[in-house]
Amino acid sequence: MKRIFAGIAQVIDTIMRWAGRILFLLLMVGLAFVLFSSPPERRVPDGAVMVWAPSGVVTEEVSLLPSANALLDSNVPVDSTMSALLRSLDRAAMDEQISGLVIDTRELLGITPAQLEDLGNALLSFKDSGKPMFAYGSYFSQAGYALASYADDITLHPMGNLMLTGFGGDQLYFRDLLDKLNVRVDIFRAGEYKSAGEPYVRMDMSEESRAASQALVDDLWASYRSRVANNRMITEQTVQGYADEFAVRLQNEANGNIARLAFEHDLVDNIAAADSFRRQVAAVSGVENGDFRQIHYGDYVAITDPLPSPVSDKVAVIVAEGTIMPGEDLTGIVGSESLIDRISRAQMDASVKAAVLRVNSPGGSALASEEIREALSLFRQSGKPLVVSMSGTAASGGYWIATAADQILASPSTVTGSIGVIGVVPSLEGAMDALGIGLDGVSTTELSRAGNVLRAPDENMQMIYQATIDDTYQRFMQLVANARGMTVAEVDAIGQGRVWSGEQALELGLVDALGNQQQAVDAAANLAGLSDYEAVYVQPEFGLLDQMLLQLLSTDGRMAFSPATTQWLGARFMERFASPVWSSLLPIAQRTGLTDQLNWLLSPVQGAGQMQRMAYCDSCMLFR
Repeated sequence: MKRIFAGIAQVIDTIMRWAGRILFLLLMVGLAFVLFSSPPERRVPDGAVMVWAPSGVVTEEVSLLPSANALLDSNVPVDSTMSALLRSLDRAAMDEQISGLVIDTRELLGITPAQLEDLGNALLSFKDSGKPMFAYGSYFSQAGYALASYADDITLHPMGNLMLTGFGGDQLYFRDLLDKLNVRVDIFRAGEYKSAGEPYVRMDMSEESRAASQALVDDLWASYRSRVANNRMITEQTVQGYADEFAVRLQNEANGNIARLAFEHDLVDNIAAADSFRRQVAAVSGVENGDFRQIHYGDYVAITDPLPSPVSDKVAVIVAEGTIMPGEDLTGIVGSESLIDRISRAQMDASVKAAVLRVNSPGGSALASEEIREALSLFRQSGKPLVVSMSGTAASGGYWIATAADQILASPSTVTGSIGVIGVVPSLEGAMDALGIGLDGVSTTELSRAGNVLRAPDENMQMIYQATIDDTYQRFMQLVANARGMTVAEVDAIGQGRVWSGEQALELGLVDALGNQQQAVDAAANLAGLSDYEAVYVQPEFGLLDQMLLQLLSTDGRMAFSPATTQWLGARFMERFASPVWSSLLPIAQRTGLTDQLNWLLSPVQGAGQMQRMAYCDSCMLFR
């Protein structure tokens, strides 16, 4: 009987294995057909208006995670890339087939103040073409309105929403929770304003952290307020008053109707439904398929992308976006090994004459940052100039790697600085005692049993940890001093973990100039003596299946094929991206830095003297 059941089980197992193989083969054949069959020819409709619709989180380079989200949930907006958004505006301004622009920010989920500035400058350049610019929304976020404010005409739905809240952010603090759990956390830091470990030992912000963060948000808000006022030709006091007195004015002046309040304060030009807005735009573009003649910016970029250039000289653009950690790239992580590989490939490529490192990072591991800096130094030593272009954030470890550059350019609202180091060491000894669990053993030296998360660090270990933090901070300051032509004392005076805006960093000598990525590319080409050149991105090396997935999904904000065509990939994405996708469904946790704080607390102490030294700016990520 047992043999009979075993035989049946074996038959079932064989059938399942062959069925799986056949299904996989059929799916691969179907995928190949989709990928390699000739798509219908696409063209730019004559006289079309380009719908410029940033969506999801605006990133610096292609990511597979947005594709995963799009596959798993068709309601999740696909992330946009800065390069596609900028290229579309630059080309459309000179394209006679494009008659105007519609700005649609309804699906915009995340963007930094510095990215807003760069995109705003591109919108101003488009405006110089003389083509009309429209904006419409049933809801404008503060960031979305900043982009919409560049339009000649802004229409808000009669039941629409437009609130300006200013800049700010909250952090979670865990001291009381950790006390209740009998978990001890030791913080070792160098930098009076280095606040990354505060959530474990406090229940509120320290005065030093509050002062530094308040100065930064005040500077960012002043820049935002000035831009909106200039775009709308109103006073900054009007913008400030709309934000400060919103509740009272909404009640007293507009009977609770936000659209009316925004109109009366000249923040919008019209109050109308979508159909009325479409007729307004159709008067410029003409009508096609019952709507105004249009093309999505992602489609426009795909259609107008030029053929490979015959130009032999290239400026490589290398992106460092995310928290810097050892190892390979992951979603939201700059893996030192992966980034060093891209730097090395650019160095070995004879056609690459210079490079731009585009940094959008709050830092991370000090060791990983130093390894990246060393690779960048080798790139420079090969005779190729290096320019750093700072995006939204280039702080702490993000600034550490920037010290290798010939020149550093930042946007006025870049968040940078945070020159300091911190280490976090949790201990479960109290929790073990409370649970009635003992810990004992033998050793041959004072350090044999040290570095155990189940035992609180003794005086010797505390001395070791603090000494390594102090040494790393001294190294950090010396790197900055050498790169910026300062003394260590001068660096310390503007360091200590303080964060600065790009404008403040220029005044302090931490950057060479204010400018965007294109200006950084031009600067690198100038240093290399190039007059005829092409800027090329050095992309991460995706695997074969990843490359096919990227072909299935446009990186410029639109799915290239219907979700049904690629639905079979959902299981594969769930397996590979389960943790990142789950994190993406927790926006509150991300905004408050909860995920990073828990990762720090749960990261293992690797052994005696091997505490993770972090050059990381936790507060920098609160202002996105």
